[in-house]
Amino acid sequence: MAILIPSAIVSVLGGSSASMGFGLAMGLGMAVTPVSRPRQAALLVVLGAALGGLAAWAGSTPWAIAVLMFISAVLFAVTNQRSAGLLSLTPIMVILFGPGPINLSWWSAALWILAGGVVGAFITRMLKFQAPTLPVEKRTAWEHGIAVGLLCAAIMFWSLTNNIPHGYWIAVTILMALRPLPNQRRETLNGRLIGTFLGAVVALLVVLFLPVWGAVIVAVLCLFFLVWYSMGGAYLMQALALTPMLLIFASLGDVERGFELTLERVIFTVIGIAAAVLIALLLRRWESRREVVSG
Repeated sequence: MAILIPSAIVSVLGGSSASMGFGLAMGLGMAVTPVSRPRQAALLVVLGAALGGLAAWAGSTPWAIAVLMFISAVLFAVTNQRSAGLLSLTPIMVILFGPGPINLSWWSAALWILAGGVVGAFITRMLKFQAPTLPVEKRTAWEHGIAVGLLCAAIMFWSLTNNIPHGYWIAVTILMALRPLPNQRRETLNGRLIGTFLGAVVALLVVLFLPVWGAVIVAVLCLFFLVWYSMGGAYLMQALALTPMLLIFASLGDVERGFELTLERVIFTVIGIAAAVLIALLLRRWESRREVVSG
């Protein structure tokens, strides 16, 4: 309720794009607050607002989004040394505020992100949420950040240059599934693939057999479970909740659109997982060679 009520208010005041941006920023605020000092958390939220505002200004300009993706990945590498995943939402924000579904002016995007980050931090403090600090070794963090940054920048440039509908889902899959800590990668890659498939089936059944109001209820419940499992760390269930929420909201009342989006989601997820597995193998090889040299 602490998350849904502010999002609903923002939706009424600023529209669906503002609500989506505000909700993402709340997630950012809730991610950085438990493992950061107040000034550090404020700086990280400001960085998120700057990237979101620049992405909104860049729109679908291929080279600009590619540059912002790489910059966000570099920031990701720097902050992972403090705790893994600290700024994992910032490259996602670049995608969603740029070529993605969030349509806001640059200054509006920055303001809604700042507001959402403040509310997310307040909720975290008020409800006393806690999270362990999971620092990533410096070289591992940089290898992961540069590899992911280069790959996702290339994917975004390719998809935007060739006008591939929802091609950014490939980059989102890589960003969400390829974790900086090596011991988490297998679980998240498997969870992303299985959760997306199951979630796509749920979304398709909802779009086919439920009225619009019923589909909205299911999508809202999926949002609730997404937040619930995000706090608990069950990644398969996060993907299972995220996929139908996105697909249902994007295709309300349009069965043909539902089929199209579900097919795209599954195809791009498979491509993203395949690319992430290749990068994970490459990173593991680098790590193994480094251990041999140091040994």
